[in-house]
Amino acid sequence: MKALDTPVLLAILEGRPEGRGVLRDLAVGEVCTTELNLFELEAMARADSKAARTHRLAAIERLRRKISILAFDERASRIAARLAADHKGATSSLGWLILGILVANGANELLTTESARYVVGSSPVRIRLVTKSRPQAQ
Repeated sequence: MKALDTPVLLAILEGRPEGRGVLRDLAVGEVCTTELNLFELEAMARADSKAARTHRLAAIERLRRKISILAFDERASRIAARLAADHKGATSSLGWLILGILVANGANELLTTESARYVVGSSPVRIRLVTKSRPQAQ
């Protein structure tokens, strides 16, 4: 199962080239994200002007209906805590929580546009950097 990180979801919602490339590449197979990624999107949307906020919140709701949303639960929490303890300082707390959710739910790959968001090699999930052309393995 392939997971989409917040920057990739944002690129898709905004219709940017890297988002369109991801959609083409993911036409087959199960795609997911986490409640934490959607939290980030919604927090950004709620900070916008009223007109933009309404449009963005509606787009997020459509997204929720189209892909699997993985929840944060006790198992994900324990996995995230273990990962953070094993790799002190390698990524943010939110990053470890997202990775914990992915591992707990069997996701094997995370697509992101921000190479610094996760430290490659410290993650049990394969991190793929998405560029304007195509996802690249790291």
